[in-house]
Amino acid sequence: MNLLPKSSSEFSQQDYWEKFFKTRGKKAFEWYGTYRQLYSVLHKYINSRDNILVGGCGNSALSADLYNAGFTSMTNVDISDTVIEQMTKQYEKTHPLMKFVAMDLLQMTLDAETFSCFLDKGTLDALMSDANQESLDRAEKMFKEIDRVLKVGGRYICISLLQEHILQCLISYFHNLGWMIRVCRCEEAEHQEDDPTDLKPKKQAGSSRFPFPVFTVVCTKFKKMERMAPLLEFCPDEKIIERLQSVDQLKERIRSVQHFATLCHQISHDEKASQDVFIELMDPKSSKKTPKYTLFIVDRQCKSTQKFAAFVVPQGRETDWLFSSHDGRRQLADSAKFQRLLVIHLGRDHQFESLDSVQTELSGIVSSLQPQGLPPNTKIPFLSLGEQVNQRKEIYRAASESTGEYVIEEVEEETDGKPVILRRLIFLSNPNVIQSEARMKNGKIDLKYLACQHHLVMVEELRQHLDPQNPALKSILVLGLGGGALCTYLHQAYPQFNIDGVEIDPIMVELAKKYFGFKPNENLRPHIADGLSFVRDVAASESGERYGCIMLDVDCKDRSLGISCPPPSFLDPNFVESVKQCLNPHGFFLMNLVCRDETRRNNVTEMLRESFGTVQVRKIKGEVNEIIRCHPLALNTSTKAISGRKSSKKN
Repeated sequence: MNLLPKSSSEFSQQDYWEKFFKTRGKKAFEWYGTYRQLYSVLHKYINSRDNILVGGCGNSALSADLYNAGFTSMTNVDISDTVIEQMTKQYEKTHPLMKFVAMDLLQMTLDAETFSCFLDKGTLDALMSDANQESLDRAEKMFKEIDRVLKVGGRYICISLLQEHILQCLISYFHNLGWMIRVCRCEEAEHQEDDPTDLKPKKQAGSSRFPFPVFTVVCTKFKKMERMAPLLEFCPDEKIIERLQSVDQLKERIRSVQHFATLCHQISHDEKASQDVFIELMDPKSSKKTPKYTLFIVDRQCKSTQKFAAFVVPQGRETDWLFSSHDGRRQLADSAKFQRLLVIHLGRDHQFESLDSVQTELSGIVSSLQPQGLPPNTKIPFLSLGEQVNQRKEIYRAASESTGEYVIEEVEEETDGKPVILRRLIFLSNPNVIQSEARMKNGKIDLKYLACQHHLVMVEELRQHLDPQNPALKSILVLGLGGGALCTYLHQAYPQFNIDGVEIDPIMVELAKKYFGFKPNENLRPHIADGLSFVRDVAASESGERYGCIMLDVDCKDRSLGISCPPPSFLDPNFVESVKQCLNPHGFFLMNLVCRDETRRNNVTEMLRESFGTVQVRKIKGEVNEIIRCHPLALNTSTKAISGRKSSKKN
């Protein structure tokens, strides 16, 4: 696997190996592979002319299979007199050149530098059964003996699961000796071969797969040379050899493969996998710090003849509700009618040649995530919105102190069968959320178009409270100007109103002017200020203007708080009271609330009810956003005011 999970630290090493030993149980562990599963890597690193020492041979048939393949110069060592006697009797006639010797690997009586290969299939794993000092001492004694009996240029070939303490000990020890180290994954050895003597019918076709990857570590003996770092290489498959700069890099590659394999096994064996499961895959050869792919696993809780497919979302469309939200991806899976659908987002900062190239790179990983029970070599369909994988054109990229890095981009979509160009402002701290969006028309901004659904709801709420006989609503305050889309639309729809837009970041105001058609005038006024301070100043001013409507749409930068909009400082009761004071007697306050925490959401509405006579909520279908409308006075209305945990109805 050339692509790696974003962070192996997301997994607990202790939990990882506890699951392994629970899975293993008391049954003999045969997952290190048979000769048929290991021959490709063994033939690559062992020569028929090698004098081979097999450490901890047990009663494995591997030595005999190698002998039959032409590797006849072989000495098999095991600490058990019984097993050596059994193996000697079994093979003395059929394999006369093969030797079996009872011997402790920690104190071998063999001459120094007499072997060109030391083959270890699971012996180190058995020797280091835990991470205590006694196990570490045993391993280092065996390593010293391996160093002693191997010739310069000889190879220690260790087939192992590379449990964490084994990984640390093995790699560090031989790297410090100055040996070249290459770690290869042996995927074939991870499949359990059917036992031909087992007459019980199999529930599933093909072989089952163990959740833990098998590795072959090839340590080549060189004399340690000053000022020359020994080579470190990682081979995720037979075609790729990656040269690494440090032991830590090599360890991280191995851990990533282990963690990904375990996760794939859990998902593939879970018929009701959580639809919130996602995997971010990094390209280790890229300097980009963002994922190249993000994979969402969506399961439908129903049977289907169509079991599994992957859907590739074109670049630029990942913010669409259908692809970016939990409910949207579920609807996509229902429409596609597959029992499990893998929804794939393409990383913003990465290049993709074609849908075919994406399929080629991801085919192995996607196959690992298929539900259990599919026949081997099942062809997995890759779906998309056409052959184009890139529908994004970046217009401008920069950073500001307030928002961090941001981009302005144009994305082509289709509406009613016609292509439409949308221009967007994206904060890269939250790349799947559109901060501002405008539609292009004949190469210019369409000022009569409002893209964001919550903005449309705010405008609708405003429209419902317009009364030609009531002049109270003649000015509007928008906290959170952003790209200026809402303010511009309001000015186009209601040019008679005075509209003030407050934005703390002066760069955003300039972007709104340059890229989103925001054109200030005497009735459309931008204010570069902290929204908190602006409101408090207006509230404190005896001669200050009182607004007919105040709209709050400010993004929260700290995603760990469980609330995306607004920031906690805008939910302070003192600030809310200041908002109330900024309204005229018949004015009202609209808040865009984005919060997945029900308790926190209820707390917000309760806090608002402490200041306002009427508090009403309007939910937006398919979105987390809710628009809360607050009036200073109690209203006689058929719409149900909410409090605490009571449900709300749409207006």
